[in-house]
Amino acid sequence: MNYTLQPPCGFSMIGGRPTNQDALWPPVGQANSATRLFVLCDGMGGADRGEVASRLLTEAVAHYVAAWNNPVLDSVHLQSAIDMAYEAYAFFMNQHPTINRMGATLAILQLHERGASLAHMGDSRVYWLRNGQVLFRTMDHKRVNELVETGVLTAQQARNHPWRNRLSRAVLMHRDPAGLHRSAAQPDLLLIDDLQPGDYFFLCTDGVLEHLDDETIAAILATDDTDPVKLDTLLAACNQRTQDNYSAYLVRLETVESDVVSLTKPTPVANEKA
Repeated sequence: MNYTLQPPCGFSMIGGRPTNQDALWPPVGQANSATRLFVLCDGMGGADRGEVASRLLTEAVAHYVAAWNNPVLDSVHLQSAIDMAYEAYAFFMNQHPTINRMGATLAILQLHERGASLAHMGDSRVYWLRNGQVLFRTMDHKRVNELVETGVLTAQQARNHPWRNRLSRAVLMHRDPAGLHRSAAQPDLLLIDDLQPGDYFFLCTDGVLEHLDDETIAAILATDDTDPVKLDTLLAACNQRTQDNYSAYLVRLETVESDVVSLTKPTPVANEKA
């Protein structure tokens, strides 16, 4: 597939935290209509140097994709890119032996000749929207969501549970007396080929979602405002209100040319459990 994009726009704000542990690739202001890879990460607050972990992860994925000339991020290439991040984690932790844990969430949008790859680990999200409807969004990797799935908790109980912010997956490395160990968790990955002009992709860290839900995001993106105005509206919902760091990228397809017969049959996404 060949694409043209409206100029992508994004933001990354410190919120109520002392440091910004979110990282975006490309950095805000550097994406353009030719950009085909967007990566967004949130350093884990309970881990050491979350701002370094998120930066190393975004850079590893970006450098891997560039080195392989934008390969389709299937499960093999995606894991190889994450392995590069673990190598960077290990190098940094070996240089800083007092650090016992490094980790970050991961959200990826990659546009390529077969369509788009959407991938994530943790609670940073990727949305795919069309005509004011959410066709797909990633489901947060949280402990409480697993408990809801197994019937241990109800959705209402999960919203107020003490574990509501605990992640069940992340790109995470920890140290113990035996050495450095990486998480065995795998990212969720979706390859889509049913892309149309006007489709939106919205990547965001969980700080954006403190005051925004799916319906509000979809409604804002369905207005006739320009993309920068839409992003400013989303940003205004977070400014001076959000305690966490908050970061996002907004990407809209202007034209799509394809000789591929679509295999993806999108339907509006169901609401998340927690």
